[in-house]
Amino acid sequence: MKTGSIILKLVDTRYLNDFIKYGELHFGSTQTYRDIENLGGNVGIGDKDEGVFRPRFEYSRYFSNESSKGLPKEMAFRFPANIFCVTQLRPGIETANIIRYDVIRNLYDSLMSDTNYPRTIVAFQDFNIVSSRIKKELGTFSGLGPFKHLESPVHYVDTRKMAEKAQNIAKKESVYEGVPIGLGSILAANFVKNKKFSGEYEYRFALFPNAGDSRRLRRHHDNIRIGNLESQAIIIGSLNDLMKEVKVVFDVK
Repeated sequence: MKTGSIILKLVDTRYLNDFIKYGELHFGSTQTYRDIENLGGNVGIGDKDEGVFRPRFEYSRYFSNESSKGLPKEMAFRFPANIFCVTQLRPGIETANIIRYDVIRNLYDSLMSDTNYPRTIVAFQDFNIVSSRIKKELGTFSGLGPFKHLESPVHYVDTRKMAEKAQNIAKKESVYEGVPIGLGSILAANFVKNKKFSGEYEYRFALFPNAGDSRRLRRHHDNIRIGNLESQAIIIGSLNDLMKEVKVVFDVK
């Protein structure tokens, strides 16, 4: 995770005490987010492409229109995953070292726009400490496939380029070295989203659970606990609070 980043987490206010007192983090399954769209459309947290590697096929002119009828235009591949996400602002990427007020204002408005439940924005004193605790807890799971878990910023691209982007990540990023390109692309798809979600600025921790891990997660409503966060959590009560926190992080680092 890039030094100097500010990390924010949008927490359901009803569960804020458990978040701070126990470090209780929700690792929602990608299947759940796909199901949400099937029920209510691709709005909010619903996304039919969540964690899906969907390569498209183009047929050469060797095939007549008639002979290509019935052939697939695309295929969809998925790997079981549970996701915990935060918002990451990186100096020089999402905003400049000189703070772009419009980015911060739009982010604040976006985070607070969903009124389906009460929300609280939480910042962190040193998210590297929180991150190390998350990875330690994820290490207690058995995992499925070549990785127990991965972490990465989310890449936002046009829908038709999502599969290509996932494949490029699997080809070029060293963590995927030695993993078959097809499998790597399916895993990397958990870090690629439609560009219409780009205002979320997500950084993700993805757990790849086996059957036993999934049962363990379900027993705890897909939550894990990493310990008390009182020394790390900073409650953001207003846009001015957020501006002050961003200024501190970007000016000091």
